[in-house]
Amino acid sequence: MKKQETKHSFNTKRNYKLITPCCNKVNKNGKFITFKNSSKNYGYCHSCGKATLPPAIYLDESNKEFMWNDNTNRYEPITFDTTHKAPTTRQQQANNKPTTVIKQKYIEEKTIWSYYLNTPENNLMKYIRNTYNNSNVDEVFKDYALGTTTDGGAVFWNINKQNLVQKGKVAYYNQNGKRTNKFNAPYKNSDGYFSCLFGEHLIIDNKKGVDKLVLVESEKTAIIGAILLPEFVWLSYSGRNGLTEAKYNCLIGHTVLIIPDMSEKDVEIISNKIIELTRIGVKASIWDMTNGRTDEQLKTDGDYNCDLEDIFRTIIE
Repeated sequence: MKKQETKHSFNTKRNYKLITPCCNKVNKNGKFITFKNSSKNYGYCHSCGKATLPPAIYLDESNKEFMWNDNTNRYEPITFDTTHKAPTTRQQQANNKPTTVIKQKYIEEKTIWSYYLNTPENNLMKYIRNTYNNSNVDEVFKDYALGTTTDGGAVFWNINKQNLVQKGKVAYYNQNGKRTNKFNAPYKNSDGYFSCLFGEHLIIDNKKGVDKLVLVESEKTAIIGAILLPEFVWLSYSGRNGLTEAKYNCLIGHTVLIIPDMSEKDVEIISNKIIELTRIGVKASIWDMTNGRTDEQLKTDGDYNCDLEDIFRTIIE
């Protein structure tokens, strides 16, 4: 898949009546500027400094358009356009028939705390306690509002900088901390629930001093990183192709270290993202844990597709 390059330019006329997607406020002061030829949900906010961009479009060898689906962790054919419009056929889009804009919905805060209070704890939480137990565990679980479903799933919430809950997903783990194939995505893009970085609400803008943001693939690794190295802010982009424009704009003005999983493809993807991030004002660097090894070498060494948590566990043991 090849990402389709998109350039955004601002509208000269301000929309003072829209509700800003970043601050969720009426744009009375005109500080939110929309992009040309795009939904009013996309633009740049001079109030909070956050750019809200349309989802990235990817092209296959036949130039067919795809978007990355956070729920299924794969590319899927576009069934709605990049302005978050309701599902339409390609013929309807070609005819420019009007569609309904899907606005970002938010999950009530009381919902996340109801799952946080569920007992007994899920297998992931038990594994973390047994393996990495220290005084930070309870605090970190609360920081990320890690929850438990009634059937033992671990609930990960996407909470943005405004402390609004954008999305949630449920993953299931064995007692050894390994994720199973069971997965649940109750909040879908088509219903208006779009992802942000896991842990985004922990980023502090305009913070004096040196930024200490670390970005990893899995939520599990971000949580364990926060327990072991609390001096850093740990974030997750949720999968190999999860670091999309819609997610990484919250990093503008910050310095971040990105640690992909150990495979040639994962490292390649993040290396390309470094270029994108630098272009928008993010000081990003990569820690390549493969140390230049090929996938075959990684498989021989038993490191293929391992992540930072595997390193942490080796050190603890």
